[in-house]
Amino acid sequence: MNRFIQTNLGWRRSIAGLIMFLTMALVACGSSATSTPVTTTTTTTTGSTPVPQPQATSAPSSAVAARDSIVLVIAEQPPVVAALGSGGGIAQAVHHDNMSDPLTWQSGDDQRIVPTSATTGWEQVGPSKWRFFLREGVKFHNGEPWNAQAALPSLAILASSENDNPSYGYTGGFTAEAFDEFTLDINCTTPCPIFPNTAFFANFTAPDFLASTTEEDRARQNVSFGPYKLVEWDFGVSITQEAYEDYVPAGDHFEFQKPVIRDVKWFFRGEPQVMAAMVKAGEADIAWDVGVDAIDTLDANQIKSGGSAEVFTLDVLSFLHPETSKLKVRQAMAHAINCQEMIDALYGGNSVCRGNIIWPGVIGATESNTAPYSFDPGLSRQLLEEANYDNDTVLRLFSRGTRIPKQVEVLEAVQGYLADVGVNVDVNIVDVQGFLDRRNCRAGQAVADLLSDRGSTKDAADATLEEMQAALAAANERGSTSCATAELIENEPSNETLDFGRQITYYLNCSKAQSPFCDPSPGGIQEQLAPALAASGDERKRLLEGLADFVHEQALWLTPFDLPVIYAVDPKLNWEPRFDRRIRINSMTFSP
Repeated sequence: MNRFIQTNLGWRRSIAGLIMFLTMALVACGSSATSTPVTTTTTTTTGSTPVPQPQATSAPSSAVAARDSIVLVIAEQPPVVAALGSGGGIAQAVHHDNMSDPLTWQSGDDQRIVPTSATTGWEQVGPSKWRFFLREGVKFHNGEPWNAQAALPSLAILASSENDNPSYGYTGGFTAEAFDEFTLDINCTTPCPIFPNTAFFANFTAPDFLASTTEEDRARQNVSFGPYKLVEWDFGVSITQEAYEDYVPAGDHFEFQKPVIRDVKWFFRGEPQVMAAMVKAGEADIAWDVGVDAIDTLDANQIKSGGSAEVFTLDVLSFLHPETSKLKVRQAMAHAINCQEMIDALYGGNSVCRGNIIWPGVIGATESNTAPYSFDPGLSRQLLEEANYDNDTVLRLFSRGTRIPKQVEVLEAVQGYLADVGVNVDVNIVDVQGFLDRRNCRAGQAVADLLSDRGSTKDAADATLEEMQAALAAANERGSTSCATAELIENEPSNETLDFGRQITYYLNCSKAQSPFCDPSPGGIQEQLAPALAASGDERKRLLEGLADFVHEQALWLTPFDLPVIYAVDPKLNWEPRFDRRIRINSMTFSP
């Protein structure tokens, strides 16, 4: 048994009864492992194909709250609060979920794709073209009007792979044009049969504000049209918001109503037990992700649990490095880690080990390509010997702090398991920017380096197969790209779309800066991406399953396991967790 894990088993036994309670709650609420996949729409390429709009879940009539203020606490502040800025995991709830409304939304009750305050509906008018009908009467927080022309500057940013926007990894590239004042056309660079299912991070910023401010200045501001607007950011301490008086509801859907709770305060505390204690003491009304350690400090009615649509994993760099580029080395590492023992000890068994970064219920996932790797250190040592592994190698692992509960313990456990079979790992926990610098210096950076060396100004996403091949060869010869990365990178890939297309766009794509994998060989994985993303129905399922099979066989990710979310909640707060971490405060009320 791993020595670090062994020290935690006493803790596990001490809360066994409470874990049983939590497990029952998780089953009742549902989790990412059992989510129903979104049904994609099969369309013809002739004429206009209207997409039936789902009937939204209605908000309670005449909602009244006993209180008009709320305090929320999360582990870390967002890196930015700009509507077009990066998400930052759970921290994106501050800006993406409450100060911004995206083009589409995945309903919190059953994952249907529904309109928002930005839209009233949409239709597919070609294999690569979608038409969106915008909601009239909407204004940005600064009073600028919302219409098709106002949407274009934001969409130009969201359509690019060259910035850290929250949407591109879901939608892929596209261009946008105004069809008329309140009709917007999206022209995808490749066929996009499920585009509305991917557009729920396509947020917007007021165009005049966008044109008159620098990216650095915008990072600390949010001028969108969500239900709340920014009042103050006390950096590192708190963010204050207030209800946006001119917010335009999206019909009667419960997540797109005028806020009943007027004043909002977010606090940032790195320790889960501190966050739980704030709820216990009445200093906060909701805290997430507090972890299983908080269970024995809270009353039963102060605990809620839900899914995250995420897994925890370590990306393995499968090129550049002389050892991790070997299949048998990656397989050896996968079999060296006792995932079940780790989650039993650290999370009370309240998770599921995977052999992939998706789970059954996601299009592309099967029982076989998500099955966890067996714990077999003997096999690991055999594979390392067959691979002629250099035992003097020290692999670098980079992680950002306080991303998930027990994060340090997980990393130390992985380090211990790998050391037991002769793989030495140096664990580095760094600030967010230091982490992003390492993460975003992989395949796409190699392609960007090659294009720059050749004097080309085109986007890495537009590189030819020959350019990708040349980039990979040059980077492998140097042993690096133009910046420093790491062989192992902590990652929590999410899949709100319930479709493996999300992952292959980010992580199997030579043009993406953070992709740890690149295969531009003729007929290789790079050439298989576009057909899979363009397909729909059974053909899409077949192609995505093939790519997920490849990921599993190649052991491209280490120790994936599901990330359930445990919330500490004021019992008087009327709210239920979603299948993911997203939270809409305008859907909340307090009971007397």
